[in-house]
Amino acid sequence: MTYKALELVKPQVWELEGLEVGVTSNCNFRCDYCCAYNRNDGQSLTGSEIITILEELPKLKRVRLSGGEVTLKYEDCVEVVSYCASRGISTQLNSNASLLNEERIGGLANAGLTTIHISFNFTSEEAFSRYYNIHPSIYRKICENIALFAQTNVDTVLETLLFSETERNMREISDHVYDLGVRTHEIQNSIIMNHTGWKSIAAREGLKAAVTDLIANKREDTILYFTCMDRFMEALGFREQPGVYFPHCIEGKTQLHLHGNGDILISELCHPVIIGNIYKGTSLKDIYNPTPEPLAAFLEKQPCPALDALFPEGLPVT
Repeated sequence: MTYKALELVKPQVWELEGLEVGVTSNCNFRCDYCCAYNRNDGQSLTGSEIITILEELPKLKRVRLSGGEVTLKYEDCVEVVSYCASRGISTQLNSNASLLNEERIGGLANAGLTTIHISFNFTSEEAFSRYYNIHPSIYRKICENIALFAQTNVDTVLETLLFSETERNMREISDHVYDLGVRTHEIQNSIIMNHTGWKSIAAREGLKAAVTDLIANKREDTILYFTCMDRFMEALGFREQPGVYFPHCIEGKTQLHLHGNGDILISELCHPVIIGNIYKGTSLKDIYNPTPEPLAAFLEKQPCPALDALFPEGLPVT
């Protein structure tokens, strides 16, 4: 399955095809954007526990392993990736890449990992260190690991958060992504998230200028994914074209999130509503039959924080 394959088809029937599993809530970074979930509270799932859950989901097409920092539980990740590969289930690791090395990268590739997804928001160790308050050498290590992954058969994707800190540097970041050997660049639109206190988003005109410039200067051998922009892309004058995609949101529709404490969430960041717990009688296999009330309400209204943040007055009538 290619990257974002589920999101490139607008879901018409609600059923669980994608599951994002929070392997651990612990993290060695302290990013503001997801600080509410990097709790460092020790809650986690073992590889065998995850596999037991997956065995009950025959229609699953993709499993994303995330955290916290997922590679804090590297061996569990390899175990789950290997199991999913044996079933033909696509796998993705969401990582900051700071704890990887050549041996670990080879282990994940040999286990059958489909996609490695790494956050990449800065082009210098100084800017990286200043923003994350982490030693500059970590940035160099991350870049080394990205370049190593780009040489494997694992689909290597770098994601840049489009917010006030990066909106004027997107072309420079994209060029750096290319220089590292990566040909798939995802741009994630930041949204206001009251549950994390996150407010640092890009303004509408800043977002429009950054995206327009990236599309205009895209290289032929690269793919750009613009996430959390599908509901308003036409209003800003964007259109899909070869190598440029605005994936549909599938959160809560065909994808759910599972945390280390057993909580099932509609969406970890955009709509972090708990709809059940696997340790308290909720069955992921039957989650849409019957549909829990909070999930049913979400599916009926299909709220979009990104749309509300950029168009509080509503989309313009065309």
